[in-house]
Amino acid sequence: MPAKTTPDQCELQALEFFAAWGESFDAMCASFGLLAADCVWDQRPIPKLTGPREAVRFLRISHRVLGLATIDVEILSIAGRNDVVHTARVDRLRRADGTLIAAAPVAGVLTFGAGKITHWREYFDATGLFAQTVATTLTHPVRRLARSRRA
Repeated sequence: MPAKTTPDQCELQALEFFAAWGESFDAMCASFGLLAADCVWDQRPIPKLTGPREAVRFLRISHRVLGLATIDVEILSIAGRNDVVHTARVDRLRRADGTLIAAAPVAGVLTFGAGKITHWREYFDATGLFAQTVATTLTHPVRRLARSRRA
């Protein structure tokens, strides 16, 4: 039987998980190895994803479609009890050139077991996030073109 994970260990694992998202796209994808094979990632209204393979597939689609390269995660608060960690954070989705795709406050609940995330729920304003994403995706090429003409 695996050793029980303490709340402090769970919080540390959560912090390391989110920190990897800001390093590089590859580091972000690799961090999802922390998800158990049957972990459910529930971030409504986005369809539920199960396991690290589906999660990384979702990231790769976001990379292709939106240009997602990293996510800067600002942890506002974190609290753990037993094997559950609650986070309040602001996620800033960025392109490879550092420009912002969107920023959103997120409340998350991660449940751990045997050193892995076994269930993960996230709550955010999907309408606001999608509106920002559409706006910046439409204006980003125009701004790049304007900058290139000035140079």
